[in-house]
Amino acid sequence: MRRGVIVLAWIGAFAGLLVAVGVLSAYLTVRRSVSGQDVTVPDLSGLTSEDAAALLKKQGLILEEAAQRNDEALDAGRILAQDPAPGTSIKPQRKVKVVVSLGNKVNSIPELRGGAARKAQITLQQQGMKLGDQVYVYSRRVEENMVIAQDPLPESAGLSDAKVAMLVSRGAPPRAYVMPYLVGRGESEVLAFLARAGVRVAPLRHDPGSGASPGTVTSQDPEPGYPVRSGDLVTLTVAGGSRDGG
Repeated sequence: MRRGVIVLAWIGAFAGLLVAVGVLSAYLTVRRSVSGQDVTVPDLSGLTSEDAAALLKKQGLILEEAAQRNDEALDAGRILAQDPAPGTSIKPQRKVKVVVSLGNKVNSIPELRGGAARKAQITLQQQGMKLGDQVYVYSRRVEENMVIAQDPLPESAGLSDAKVAMLVSRGAPPRAYVMPYLVGRGESEVLAFLARAGVRVAPLRHDPGSGASPGTVTSQDPEPGYPVRSGDLVTLTVAGGSRDGG
């Protein structure tokens, strides 16, 4: 009986020792975790992602690329910002989040040729570009106010402040004539001829004292031999009074 009591006592003591060892081990593990040596977050500004990851690894830290954005001052692939900030003390194996530069924003020059000049201006404005010189020329093939050519050409790389020059059509050139000699011809004949040529005629002047037959052209401006184009104004004087009796 006494021997059994002794055995039970030894078993109890051993079990208690195991419990004590387990509690002590857990306590030491937690304490080591809580009071473990912190590391200082290095400054990653301007480093490439690869270099930054290697530097953090030496400190027992992990790089995490959280975002990207354009930046005019920093080349693509280099670090713009980080969290936690440089100098912060953190536990090992923690993540350091970074923002990586995409470099300066570059736009591709849009295709403007064949489109309306006004639409081209709006497109450039929407893409942050500026309108350069606009030169207007007559064209028999391209409709009026349509873009014939541009500089730089489409798909060329251009910074956000790029200027794009355009060559714009004025439409078909007006027909040109050499002013014929109209004096001595009848009013109706001359007016019909000028109308076919697209030339405008000012209100007729009348010369009641002319010896020519009434309704006959007695003077003209421009004079014969001068160049005239469609839309130009011609002034005629005809013999006799006006049709309303003036």
